[in-house]
Order: sequence, then structure tokens, then C-alpha cells
Amino acid sequence: MGKNSFFKTKAGGLTIAFLVIMVAFIIIMAGLGTGNDMLCTVGFVLIVFAMLYSPVKVYILRK
Repeated sequence: MGKNSFFKTKAGGLTIAFLVIMVAFIIIMAGLGTGNDMLCTVGFVLIVFAMLYSPVKVYILRK
């Protein structure tokens, strides 16, 4: 039985998704502070991708 890396497990993937959401929040706050709508949009897209990571992996990629 091979040893899996933490980031290849389900908990590791969700940890990465959580970190991406936190970085996206910082990007959105920076965009709001500077009045830059593009930064807000990039942060929103990052949050959407991070939130869809787990369902896509479970229901589409592993089917």
C-alpha cells in the first residue's frame, strides 16, 4: 500500500480550496479598497472555482 501525500487526499484538496477562498477574499478586499472592479471579478471567479472543486471531482471526474 503506497503512502499518499496529504494534498492528494480529500482533506488536503479541501484545505487547498479553503486557502484559495481566503486568498480570493483578500483580492476582493484589495479590489474594493482601490476601486478596481477587475480584482473583485478575479476574486469572485476564484471563489466559485474553489467551491466547485469538490463536487466536480466527486460527481464528474470520479464517475
